[in-house]
Amino acid sequence: MNSSRRLYGLCLLLFWTGWVSAAEFRIHDVQLARQGNRYLMNMQIDYRLSETALEALSNGVPLTLEVQVQVEKVWRSFWEQRPAEFSLRRQIRYHALTGLYRVVDLQTEEEKSFVTQDAALDALGEMNSLKLVSVDDLNPKVDYHVRMRAELDIESLPLPLRPLAYLGKGWKMTSGWSQWPLAQ
Repeated sequence: MNSSRRLYGLCLLLFWTGWVSAAEFRIHDVQLARQGNRYLMNMQIDYRLSETALEALSNGVPLTLEVQVQVEKVWRSFWEQRPAEFSLRRQIRYHALTGLYRVVDLQTEEEKSFVTQDAALDALGEMNSLKLVSVDDLNPKVDYHVRMRAELDIESLPLPLRPLAYLGKGWKMTSGWSQWPLAQ
């Protein structure tokens, strides 16, 4: 069986199983602290992947997860710019030959390997000492908050899987927006 037929069969299987699976992402343990002239953030994200996504991962499909972070005024007008806005992208991969899960930070290209899927997902969601915003970019007389959302990046899936991911319920995984006050 050639690789394109195998991928097509996997796509069909994932499409049909996608209708019954669900997942949940949850951001918690957020700590915001000022260190010198910059605010830093630590957080943990629980990535509970759907059965569809777990099956794709175990069949060698890399999954890219994106965390969107925004620092903004509590009472911000629509056209007003945010002092900070960025995305953090990480990827989890499974290699059948070695039996290892790899977590890759796509900004720094740093890789770590794990023996179990749970250990890899825990490491994927652990983010420490993230540079958030400079104190100079904030007005001391204004209140700010930090908004975050974690989601599976469907656009980074292999091309044959994307239409199935848009139609199947097992692929739309997000934490929704959460926010925390940024104390000055």
